Amino acid sequence: MLPMTALEIDDRAPRSSNGTRPAAPGPVERRNAAVADLKESLRELLRTLLRKSVGLVLEHVEDLGAMFQKMTTSGGLAMGAVLGGVRAGMAGKNPIWGALKGAVGAMSTGMRVAIILALVLAIVLLPITVVLLLVALIVLIVVAAAKAGS
Repeated sequence: MLPMTALEIDDRAPRSSNGTRPAAPGPVERRNAAVADLKESLRELLRTLLRKSVGLVLEHVEDLGAMFQKMTTSGGLAMGAVLGGVRAGMAGKNPIWGALKGAVGAMSTGMRVAIILALVLAIVLLPITVVLLLVALIVLIVVAAAKAGS
C-alpha cells in the first residue's frame, strides 16, 4: 500500500454542515478544554467525597444514638442520674434535682416502693429517734458532770 499524499489526507478530514472543514483547535483551546475537564473531574470527586463522608458520619451518629438509647434503658441508676442531671442542666434547671429524678426514673417499680416505705418509716420513727438522741445527750451531760465533780 502506498503512502497517502497530503491532498488525500485532507479529503478524509471531517466537514461541518456548511461544507467547510473546522479549524484545528489551537494550544489555547486545548488547554482551556483540559482545564474545564479537570475542574469537572475535581467537582465530581468532591461530590463523591462529600457523599461518602456524610454517609459515614450519619452511620456513626446513628450507632451512637442507639448506644445511648441502650444505655438509658439498661444503664441503671447511675446512668439515669447522669442523664437526668445533664438534661436538667441543659434546660437551665437544678441538675441535682434532675439527677434525682433521673435515678428514680431508672429504678424498677419494686425498688421505688421500697424507697417510699423507707421514707414513710423514717417519718414515723423520727419522734422516737429524736427522743433517743435527747436521752443520749442527757446521759453524756450527766457523765461529763460526774467526771468534772469527782
